[in-house]
Amino acid sequence: MRVDSGVGGKRLRATAFAVALAGLCLLMGCQFPTTVYGRLALKPGQDGDVRLARVELHDSVAWDSAAVYTIVPESGGQFFRASFEFPVVAPGRYYLLAWQDKDADGKVSDGDIAGVYGGPYEPGLPGNPVMVYKGWTVDAGEIEMSRYSVLEVTAAGARSQSGDTTGFTYAFNYDVTLNSLTITFPGQPAMPDPSAPGPKVADSTYRSEGWQMGGPMPTGLHQLEFRGVSRGVGFDIRVAVSVE
Repeated sequence: MRVDSGVGGKRLRATAFAVALAGLCLLMGCQFPTTVYGRLALKPGQDGDVRLARVELHDSVAWDSAAVYTIVPESGGQFFRASFEFPVVAPGRYYLLAWQDKDADGKVSDGDIAGVYGGPYEPGLPGNPVMVYKGWTVDAGEIEMSRYSVLEVTAAGARSQSGDTTGFTYAFNYDVTLNSLTITFPGQPAMPDPSAPGPKVADSTYRSEGWQMGGPMPTGLHQLEFRGVSRGVGFDIRVAVSVE
């Protein structure tokens, strides 16, 4: 019976050649590059372009720390699918983050599309670690990317020209029901704003005005704490506001 002819024979010869090459490299001490590769895929129904994303490897779960390695997808992909490869990676444990900075603010924020190895991107949930060993080629598989949605508050504060009154403005990026607003002035106990609770419309500006203490109002960092419900989920957000 012949085994070296046709497709089966070619496969057999190719396998034998690969095994022989691996054995020869083992004897000669060949050095293989340590690489990590994969594919970015836009979740159906999402708006974005994975070709404009950046792919990062972090050595900790803190996404706000600097990435150890950063690349962009390889050319030739499509807006919904593109390949990436880290050609040289030191052995270790990494967490992979892919994101398109749609608002160009330099961080993963509301409206960006993002994904991690092992699941969707959520703060405090970094996905699964990517284990890299010397000489290994690691396939991270398909990283599904979708719109990152997070409640954010913008706030500002200012003293009156006379310096005896302080006021604040704030806005949410989603509709919320505000249960309480507490303001902490430097060196003072926290004080609630009794007029703050109620429904708040996204991107509308609200005011907390007329704060007085019978003398010059303090400057420096003030803390505003917002508590309420957004999209059926409770929130507790603290924002530091500088007042000059």
